[in-house]
Amino acid sequence: MEVRLGPHKMILLPERAAWWPARRALLLADVHLGKDQVFRSQGLAVPAGVMEQDLGRIDALLEQTGAELLLILGDWVHAPPAAGDAWPDRIRSWRTGHSSLHIDLVLGNHDRDLSAWLPQWGIQARSEPYGLDGLNLVHAWQAELAGPGVSGHLHPGVVIRNGRDRARLPAFLESADHLILPAFGRFTGLDDQPRFPAGRRYVIAGQRVLAVP
Repeated sequence: MEVRLGPHKMILLPERAAWWPARRALLLADVHLGKDQVFRSQGLAVPAGVMEQDLGRIDALLEQTGAELLLILGDWVHAPPAAGDAWPDRIRSWRTGHSSLHIDLVLGNHDRDLSAWLPQWGIQARSEPYGLDGLNLVHAWQAELAGPGVSGHLHPGVVIRNGRDRARLPAFLESADHLILPAFGRFTGLDDQPRFPAGRRYVIAGQRVLAVP
């Protein structure tokens, strides 16, 4: 599915990401790496392997698109690493497999206290709004934001009903000049009533992105 934000063309991908062809950039939001391990450390019965799956999904997208730039629109991790955590080393190991890739992180509300870690992961921190080629890249949409932009934070979803059947699916939201990405991390919730004046909604249904009323 292709959308326009001012002069910028974006391709909405069913893998919960967007492709910016002009910049050869892959855009993600709300990955929340380490969330499963944070929950397990608190005694909650959460299955292992969530991080490996999400990093594998990023690998597949990078290979599919040939991206030269990875733009993460906030919440790369769920919480800052604690002493003894192994998952930060896994991110560092993953990063070595993508040494030629440039990664920018627009800092989100979960990306606190990462100043010691981002250099180890080869990630450049950006404060919002981060302007790139006239496009405002932010974590959380703000009504006063001027000009076209892209953000995350809301974890948008859409409820699809067919008779008694009901499905809650991740979605992209678009206004006249702003696009909100779905949460990339699978271990996240969905909000089907986000506070955003969406003129169009695009639901992810399997391997397709479909416009819905």
